[in-house]
Amino acid sequence: MKMFFIVYSWGIDEEVIDALAKSGVNAYTKWTKVMGCGSETEPKLGSQIWPGENDVLTVVVNNEDAFKVKAVTQNLRKQHPRAGIRCFILPVEEMI
Repeated sequence: MKMFFIVYSWGIDEEVIDALAKSGVNAYTKWTKVMGCGSETEPKLGSQIWPGENDVLTVVVNNEDAFKVKAVTQNLRKQHPRAGIRCFILPVEEMI
């Protein structure tokens, strides 16, 4: 199994969720109003100086379906180069 930790600007949240659903991935955990600094975009700190926030999804899929989530993330990065989309892929040893 693989866990995808996907960080992106809150403004494209609906598009991210829809793209995953269209690929057949409907199970996820979501955090909203997440703040941080990235290497390709302005900081998103929810303040007047650095407005904006991120959302984060974690998606766990079997190895056979991992390519779907990776492809969705790659396509979204191409469509929204300034949305700060990052995807970290981690092995899942066990799920209890």
